[in-house]
Amino acid sequence: MRRKIPAMRRADPGCGDFEKVEFIASDGNMMKERNRNDLIHLRRVQLTRAAYKVVGEKGYSDFTIKDIAREAGLSTGLVHYYFKNKEDLLFKLLKGMNANLKSDLGKALSALEDPREKLLAFCNEAFDLVHKEKAYFSVLVDFLAQINRNKRLRQAMAKLFQSYRDEIEAILQEGAAKGVFTVKDVRFTSVTMVSLIQGNIFQHLIDQEAFDYSAYTEKTKKQIFALVMKDS
Repeated sequence: MRRKIPAMRRADPGCGDFEKVEFIASDGNMMKERNRNDLIHLRRVQLTRAAYKVVGEKGYSDFTIKDIAREAGLSTGLVHYYFKNKEDLLFKLLKGMNANLKSDLGKALSALEDPREKLLAFCNEAFDLVHKEKAYFSVLVDFLAQINRNKRLRQAMAKLFQSYRDEIEAILQEGAAKGVFTVKDVRFTSVTMVSLIQGNIFQHLIDQEAFDYSAYTEKTKKQIFALVMKDS
């Protein structure tokens, strides 16, 4: 009579050599997958940073995938592995730039409680980008030149400006709720504020001798607050 062999698998995953081997194998696969994902993320960041620098220096039309690979210290084949083509790389670059801007702004606002301080912090972050991230606006101007021919870039730019308006609207609504701002039309006021900020920035980038940027940004901030502050 053949003896029945008991099942190796047990209810308690802490008991039995079979369960331990299975757990270790599963854990090993998870570790490999995690390492692989970490490497992919690292390579994307490395290539995006290289693209940011190269596009800022050469412009949208004049850079090549080889330029990105050379700057990153990687092969062109590896660039094509992580990005489908030049357009895909630029789209991911713009998304990364926008995400970084939103993250920096979020950090600047998170520690503040007063809506007036938040609005001032928003203005300062936006105006200071000209000095902190000079390459960003060079890249942005090049991207703006492509939006009529590139739907993905157009959508990304639209989302960027929408995020600016949304952030200002949230601040204005909070200020109105707390009784420190008077705003009749939140959407219109947010559009006006973004126009004032971005208009100053782009005029300065086009002609840096046209006006005193620091002095005019201070005047613009006063104008922005005049739109929403209650009369004393």
